[in-house]
Amino acid sequence: MTQTIPQSIRTLLLIVCASLLAACQSMPAQTGFTAAQIAVLKAEGFVEDGPGWALSMPERLLFSTNESNVPTEQQARIADIASKLVSVGIATARVEGHTDSTGTAAYNLTLSQARAEAIAAPMQAGGMKFTADQIIGRGEAVPMSSNDTEEGRQDNRRVVVIVTPQ
Repeated sequence: MTQTIPQSIRTLLLIVCASLLAACQSMPAQTGFTAAQIAVLKAEGFVEDGPGWALSMPERLLFSTNESNVPTEQQARIADIASKLVSVGIATARVEGHTDSTGTAAYNLTLSQARAEAIAAPMQAGGMKFTADQIIGRGEAVPMSSNDTEEGRQDNRRVVVIVTPQ
């Protein structure tokens, strides 16, 4: 002889089982930056940009045509920014070099890589660590302004430092 379980008890058992299964799942790792990290990022001129933070427009690192050298005083400022980031647990970033469209694509790719490396060096002196794939030359592929004007070309001769949560 088979007994049937009343609907209300079946529903209760289902809820209990579902709750137990949910409790067994592990919590996902915390993502995002801490309040202290955000405070330093803002203080140093970074702005939120999607999942990460990028050095903002006034603090953008610009270069003259065909140049990848960083003046000594700017190197010191970059190293200081890096040490402040490291002090709040931001130990790495992505450094992207860019060029305007003057010159060949191959030349611009090489120049943009040299610009990224020129910014990464003082950041490393400030305590940050990079892998080779975090220091990237983008050439003329990602312009921020039109290359039709001198002002636009100047905007495009830049390095952007991007930090994302670990």
